[in-house]
Amino acid sequence: MKGEKSIQTMRITPNIKGLLLGCAIALTEMGALAEEPVNPATNNARFTDAHVHFQDCKDGDLEKVADWMMANNVHRVINHPLAQSRPKNEEERQQQIANYSRYRGRIDRFCILFPEEVNSVEEAVKRLTREKQDGAIGFGEHYGVNLNFDDPKLMRLYEACEKVGLPVMFHMDRNKNLDEKGLPRLEHVLKTYPNCILIAHSDWWKSLGDGTCDRLLQKYPNLYADLSCTVGRSVIGRDKEFARAFFIRNADKLLFGTDSGWWSLGAGKQPAAEFSLIDELKLPKEVEDKICRKNAERLFWSKKPENPLTK
Repeated sequence: MKGEKSIQTMRITPNIKGLLLGCAIALTEMGALAEEPVNPATNNARFTDAHVHFQDCKDGDLEKVADWMMANNVHRVINHPLAQSRPKNEEERQQQIANYSRYRGRIDRFCILFPEEVNSVEEAVKRLTREKQDGAIGFGEHYGVNLNFDDPKLMRLYEACEKVGLPVMFHMDRNKNLDEKGLPRLEHVLKTYPNCILIAHSDWWKSLGDGTCDRLLQKYPNLYADLSCTVGRSVIGRDKEFARAFFIRNADKLLFGTDSGWWSLGAGKQPAAEFSLIDELKLPKEVEDKICRKNAERLFWSKKPENPLTK
């Protein structure tokens, strides 16, 4: 892109590097730095992956993501920060924003706060509002480590996300976002914050066999689920006939996701099992289109203006 080379060759001090990055972001917003649209995957690619974990705070990080997308027929991805991959300082934050500005419409991101980082709903709203203004389209991957799903420390995060308008992707297992048989704590949150979109992941799928997943998906408009971790953690991977019927029954509430990340890059890495799962189920085209792309587009991008850089 024009302008980047001259910036890179200048002798700059750490004190003004963040300012220069901020200027670069503003120029990119106006199209001044864009020679041509960045297009890591074609518009007719098969998948939108709503759940990946790639590094994004250093120059060039998202180029690796774009390569992965091309290799896996992925049109769009949503990147979820983890503790080890979120920005560590303001300089990394500004670099992160600059990285995403080049891939608007193709690579988007969620943001994360840990419950111990805020002491009130108001504080959480302030921080999440800034994240949304800087491009975040959701909250997660949400870990409530050693906390019940409806612990007061987590309830203020859900309330803040509802106020700001950020869907929440949550992880659930034996020491994160704890719940009981039938998931009553999750249901409590769904009832308390009906305008907060919750996207289920991980051990949530272990409640599939007793009907809990079906019941909650069909009862609560604000509950969705992503497909990552289904193959190894639930009956989905063992009983394709059951899986196919479940996907058809809940076609409007499921998001394709693989939970791929920086560990998925490099020669010899096998594609996530969710890619082949879609082939194996032989879903009706309308159902496949909803799960693999349209539900995510409706949930995250339907109200956003089209970005001219991706036309």
